[in-house]
Amino acid sequence: MMRNILKLAWRNIWRNKRRTGLTFLAIAIGMISVIFGKSYIGGILQSMAEPIIDMQTGHIRVVHSEYLRMERILPKDNLVQPLGRIERLVRETPGVKSVTRLIKFNALAVHGDANEGCIAFGIHPAEVAETLKLDEAIQTGSLFADDRPGLVIGSKLAQKLGTEVGDELLLVTTDLNYSTYALPFTITGIFNFGFPYLDKNGLYLPFDKAAEMMDYRDSAQELLIYVQDREQAPAIAQDIRAGIAPFSGPELRVIPWQENDIIKTSTPLMKKVWGSILYLMMGIAGLVILNTMLMTVMERYREIGIIKAMGFKNRDVVALIFTEAFYIGLIGSLIGGTLGAGLTGIVMKKGIYFGDSFDASMLENINVPFTYITKAFYPQMTLSIVVVSILFGIITTLLAVIYPAFKSTRMSPVEAFRSELKV
Repeated sequence: MMRNILKLAWRNIWRNKRRTGLTFLAIAIGMISVIFGKSYIGGILQSMAEPIIDMQTGHIRVVHSEYLRMERILPKDNLVQPLGRIERLVRETPGVKSVTRLIKFNALAVHGDANEGCIAFGIHPAEVAETLKLDEAIQTGSLFADDRPGLVIGSKLAQKLGTEVGDELLLVTTDLNYSTYALPFTITGIFNFGFPYLDKNGLYLPFDKAAEMMDYRDSAQELLIYVQDREQAPAIAQDIRAGIAPFSGPELRVIPWQENDIIKTSTPLMKKVWGSILYLMMGIAGLVILNTMLMTVMERYREIGIIKAMGFKNRDVVALIFTEAFYIGLIGSLIGGTLGAGLTGIVMKKGIYFGDSFDASMLENINVPFTYITKAFYPQMTLSIVVVSILFGIITTLLAVIYPAFKSTRMSPVEAFRSELKV
């Protein structure tokens, strides 16, 4: 009997091609929305995390616990040392791709009669080439080299000081012993990251010059580590922690990006917000599928009455309805899954750019020390998203026919003939 039901269900879904086509369309639209929506939301969350990882924390961050506690005021002591020995061990650790030494300090930038407070970052250009991508953000001029000292300055900070490429800028700060230290630099480039905090307050100078100004010897405030597989960061951090423990002391912390306070506090909140939006989208898609399938089955109560009059038992009718629903759900979900994956794949390559949508005055007022803002989002589609979405479409289609299937078992053939789609 089951074999006959399978054949009959397959023939039935093609008897009214228009009705079946509309049902496929409703399911496919739902699947496209779910696949693209879930991939897009995943892309937003990753796009928010990546600038923080690339520009602030690395995949793994080595930092003194006391420095971490007072980081907002950029303390000058509590350093990562002995820097050379720690860096050599880190570079030899399996899975590590690159290491960046970093010095950050508050300074006064002076040009003529103008002066502005700023944050100076001491870096090695070659070390940050693949992460910070400072050279790509430079609007005019070029990045300095280790053998050609200079500095690059944020576009907004340059405007406030009235400086341009080639001008001399005096940088004034206090060193580790709180003695005043001033050093002149030539501006080699002006950058614009699009992050207001950096563009209005930041400048970059050679690491060696920053160490000279701060009177640091074989030390830095932070060591940022980038690994080949960022999901392996906790395990690699554990290896590094065990390796440096004998000569660094317990106060030095090795923090994978998953345990960073910025990521830990912002990501769960954003996941809840965007997760709620995703559930809403899935709910709407589910209701569309449910309504379409409900009407599709209820329009056929007269047909159900005929097959019951021919001797079909209630369980056979229920099996027929669910088999038809499975066929429709499977085909509609596969169509929607294919189209949704294709659309998402295209957008993944090009991204969705919102740069022109940001009001310049709105960005100007955002002055937080975190690089949350990005002007382009790239969906992150995985095979699991496509498979789960297709299963969601099939299951939702089957759930949609539970009520009409149950109702059909309560009706006699005569009542089915007289049915007027009363719910």
